Amino acid sequence: MESETSNVRNAVVLNGLVLIGGRSTRMGRDKSLLTYHEKNQREHMTDLLSPYCDTVFWSVNKQQALELADSGQPLIVDAIDNLVGPLNGIMSAFKTQPGAAWLVVACDMPLLTSRTFDALLAGRNSAKPATAFYDSDGRFPEPLLALWEPSVWPLLQEAVAAGRYSPRQMLMLTDAHLLTPPDVQELLNINDPVAQVALKHQG
Repeated sequence: MESETSNVRNAVVLNGLVLIGGRSTRMGRDKSLLTYHEKNQREHMTDLLSPYCDTVFWSVNKQQALELADSGQPLIVDAIDNLVGPLNGIMSAFKTQPGAAWLVVACDMPLLTSRTFDALLAGRNSAKPATAFYDSDGRFPEPLLALWEPSVWPLLQEAVAAGRYSPRQMLMLTDAHLLTPPDVQELLNINDPVAQVALKHQG
């Protein structure tokens, strides 16, 4: 069984998807352009994903697509009308390449390191629709750092058609393979200026 799973894993293209298309309403400015390391978050996340993926894409809204047209960075533009939030990015990625697996990460997790990505890939179960970590509460899956397999695409379409738009709910309903993160602090989301200042003081 393990060899079969490994063969499936090796046969499927694995792309990276950095979610940067959100409105950043609580932060008040584009979270993907914040710098916690030596470069902004969208570039930092791209560097983290690159060793694991065939191609790393930025998930962007239509306005960002215009602004980044000459960036040289592969883009996935939100393509699902009337669908707001990260699920649009995930759905649009599968719409572009339905036969690929997608390693999806939000741009607002500045504490992530390769240690967490190593654990996610090592624990990957290709027979399941997705592999994800339990979130910081240890009860529910964390959808914004997850590996979504090609088999989840029709399930996502069915869920959206039924009016279910929560990526976390998707993982729960599709029987995702769930892992305990090596360091739950790495899953911390920084969504507002107060959390950003607190993180800098913590560092």
